[in-house]
Amino acid sequence: MKYIDVHVHPVLVQEALDMEPRLLEAARKVFNIGTAPQPLNILLKLMDNAGVEKAVLLALDAKVSKGYTIPSNTTVYKLVKKAEERLVGFASVNPKDSEALKELKTAIEDYGFKGIKIHPPIQGIDPLDRDMYKIYERAIEYDVPILLHSGFTWVYGYSIDTCNPVRLEKIAIHFPELKLILGHMGWPWVREAVALAMKYPNVFLETSNVYTGTPEEHMRHIFQECMPKRLFDRFIREKVIFGSDYPRIEIDKMVGALKDLDLEDMTKEKILRENALNILKLSK
Repeated sequence: MKYIDVHVHPVLVQEALDMEPRLLEAARKVFNIGTAPQPLNILLKLMDNAGVEKAVLLALDAKVSKGYTIPSNTTVYKLVKKAEERLVGFASVNPKDSEALKELKTAIEDYGFKGIKIHPPIQGIDPLDRDMYKIYERAIEYDVPILLHSGFTWVYGYSIDTCNPVRLEKIAIHFPELKLILGHMGWPWVREAVALAMKYPNVFLETSNVYTGTPEEHMRHIFQECMPKRLFDRFIREKVIFGSDYPRIEIDKMVGALKDLDLEDMTKEKILRENALNILKLSK
């Protein structure tokens, strides 16, 4: 079985840096990633080593808050075009930008992107702000999911409670047709995030990042210590998708950590592949 990784930031892909010279500065200052840039073919090899068939490359529009994109929708599109059978694009826009809807239209209709990435702390926005409603409405219109950063943030001055899953419940209620993916399993509010995924058909969870230790330690913390594993096996195994948060975390280590969990094989298969195929409407 081959896997799908829905959370890859191409901030240190050399071809992206060639298109956006300030991207390296963003990787260092915003993401605090100190590793060296590598060409796209290295990312593809890392995917191969991890058994990952497809990866979602995330754009991040931080022009309003930080002064640059990390990277832009156009840069992600050009990367995807270099390996269309392996890479998928997610757009990013800031609702405070007057060109947001126009940029989103281009990304979805012209570039063929399969979803939208919103990172409220880095973008300096509140997910419950009325300006965000037009983005949620367009996501419904285009029938694409929104991957929304949830839970903890390192961004100083931005309250972590702003992205508390309980607070984000209002989005699920107000937009029942919106496919809402809560990034990072909502940690540290994993129980609350799981409760939303159990309650609302349109809420999904995504596994990326390792706030509490190694990939193995964090995956055990999420899937076995925070919640009894039977909840994942019985109730929400179709509501969780795999993401690594590369290059912050190595893809193969995240895949291995999830495969080593004491979950039913069918649950792991759905998390690592089937759920992403269904939510993103990718060919099997």
